[in-house]
Amino acid sequence: MATNEAVIQKEIQKEAASSLFKNKNFVLLWGAALLSSFGISFFLFSQSWYIVNVLGLEASLGLLYIASSVPRLIFMVISGTVADRFSKTKIMYLSDMIRGLLLIGLIVWFIAGGVTLWTFVTFALFFGILDAFFWAAEAAIVPSIVSKQQLTRGNSVIQMTNQTSFILAPMLAGLLIAFGNYIIVFSVTAGMLIVASVLISFMKVGKVDEGITNTKGFWETFKEGVLYVKSSRVLTLVILTSIFLNLFLVGPVTMGLPLFVKHILNGSAVDFSILEAGLAGGMLMGAVIIGVLNVKKKRGLFSLVSLLIGGGAFIGLSFSDSLWEAVLMLALYGLSLSGCNIPIIAAIQSVVDERVLGRAMGFISLASMGLVPVSFAVTSGILSLGVSIDHIMLGGAVLVVIYALFVLLTFKELRELD
Repeated sequence: MATNEAVIQKEIQKEAASSLFKNKNFVLLWGAALLSSFGISFFLFSQSWYIVNVLGLEASLGLLYIASSVPRLIFMVISGTVADRFSKTKIMYLSDMIRGLLLIGLIVWFIAGGVTLWTFVTFALFFGILDAFFWAAEAAIVPSIVSKQQLTRGNSVIQMTNQTSFILAPMLAGLLIAFGNYIIVFSVTAGMLIVASVLISFMKVGKVDEGITNTKGFWETFKEGVLYVKSSRVLTLVILTSIFLNLFLVGPVTMGLPLFVKHILNGSAVDFSILEAGLAGGMLMGAVIIGVLNVKKKRGLFSLVSLLIGGGAFIGLSFSDSLWEAVLMLALYGLSLSGCNIPIIAAIQSVVDERVLGRAMGFISLASMGLVPVSFAVTSGILSLGVSIDHIMLGGAVLVVIYALFVLLTFKELRELD
């Protein structure tokens, strides 16, 4: 057994050092990520459109967001600990397989009749929980199958896949609904998720994937992760930066863009869709550029400079008074987001002990995702005071630029992080 394990480990190390698409484990992970992201995007678009177009309950869409985001945030607290204690491939396999089986149940429900808003709320709740565990395991397994020299490129490929799904999946789902029906689109989604789980099952990662199997209890392992993050100045700074970025930029752009189109640009729904495409296209372009550059040195500095550019682009957006100027600023903002996120994640995957990587990535994801609802609430509160959305965007961008400059000039360890 020991000899076989040693052979497996040598094969894994050899694959990790090879080019990405000669690496069987990475190709399987990439295929699973492609199918998973397309499948989830299909599901999110289709359920929203069904509630709006068939049930006529536009005002109830917020319930779906609450049903998926709140459980996701709660379980993100422990998802990293679960990823460190158990097999990451098994966690991803079960997440996708269970989601696929849930959708088969939804198809049966459609055939039997009686699908309501609460049907989708229930499914959104389960999907949110499973999302939390899948994301933590996926982020933590990449360093196990990709060499440190290829980490930036590997993360950029995964990011490109996710961004492509956000752009293409709604269009494809819309075509399936227009020329077919909801049963067809949910059947395709279920098939994607089940095939993704099968691809994950073929991954061979070896002992590094088995997680912590010693006598430590779950909460002891969780506390160990918290102490590790607290003791690392770099991780603390990355988490604080994620909080600033999502509190002052991501929330205002997500919630405020429709208001910006309506009240500042005096635009239409088509203009709104063009701006959304500009943002997504910028993020996709950024992921492609980062993948080509495959940044290996000074990744912390690269991320901070990208954050400064993103803040500057957001300031430019707040002053935009024409559609194409706003599209340009949003595309630059999206590009800088990829430039900020991908290198810093690769750097963390390089320097953090793999035994606690799941917990570290889980806490970073929590900092990123957790502040978005808070940002929505703050933005809503400021809007209720009569402050216009362009001024809110400007204020948030200026705060992020000031913060990024402060970190860049003050903290050498993040500036010089490779």
